[in-house]
Amino acid sequence: MFGPPEEREVTYWIGREHWGRGAATAALRELLSIVPEGRLRARAAADNGGSIRVLEKCGFVATGTDRGFANARGEELDELVLTLIH
Repeated sequence: MFGPPEEREVTYWIGREHWGRGAATAALRELLSIVPEGRLRARAAADNGGSIRVLEKCGFVATGTDRGFANARGEELDELVLTLIH
């Protein structure tokens, strides 16, 4: 998690060998249980259904789109912006 309180974002990366095992959802839920109240944003590649599902399971809702550079892919791509207010 990074950024000032009014602009905080959460980000994560999970190795392919761990996909589909619930690790990202469990880790994000644990993080959310200890972060201060307020708005929290996340971004996921628009074509990354798994990451979008993890965020939605944890209470994030889609609030916009953007373009950004994905280090893991080495290219700029379309992103879905999601927000959690807790």
